[in-house]
Amino acid sequence: MTLTQRRKEFLDKIINLFRQTGLPVHYATVAEALGVSKWTAYDILKELEKEELLRSEYTLSRTEKAPGRSMVVFRPTEKALRILFQTEAKPELEDWPAIRGRLLSLFDNMKNLNPQKIRDELLQELAKVELPVAFCAYTIALLITHIYMINARSLALLQQIFETAPRPELVLSLFAGSVIGTMLKGMKDVVNSKILSCIQRFQDHISRCGDQEHRLLASFLSEALQRSQ
Repeated sequence: MTLTQRRKEFLDKIINLFRQTGLPVHYATVAEALGVSKWTAYDILKELEKEELLRSEYTLSRTEKAPGRSMVVFRPTEKALRILFQTEAKPELEDWPAIRGRLLSLFDNMKNLNPQKIRDELLQELAKVELPVAFCAYTIALLITHIYMINARSLALLQQIFETAPRPELVLSLFAGSVIGTMLKGMKDVVNSKILSCIQRFQDHISRCGDQEHRLLASFLSEALQRSQ
């Protein structure tokens, strides 16, 4: 069975819903999210199950209308997650070397350039960046530049702290949190407000990225910190 655009739409939606809660998803929830009947959703999800992209299971309903009633829910399989990564993440990762190289080049001559100008240019460019990994990389560059302006010496200390984190996604989250800490006194400033908005979107993307993206971004962060010192 071919993964048609319609089936892919249902697969994308149920994966997103599953990621939000970590719990299997009822077909009626998918139906409501896509604006179709619950029976249409059920039929397509069962088709995806036949292709080993979803796995169904039974759970007890906790609603007032049907307390204790058994209902069918679905969760994505590893096969589904691999397909989603191949169809969506791969094109973006093909552009990764160019994105990485362009952003790292900013830090090679940071001392001879105007950090404020770089920060403002990155903010402008970020408004046009849509792809998650690219957005996260741009945000990392923006935040390092921002910290450099506040206290360049703190970059080395931050790198030492990040090296103790056991997983790449924790390094990225810790980095974002550290920058927020440096901004507490100026949260109402226009630039800081824009940066905070970028951090919030960055954290959302990080929560949805896979292991490969986490590793790429954590490695990029480490090298960017080294070059900026």
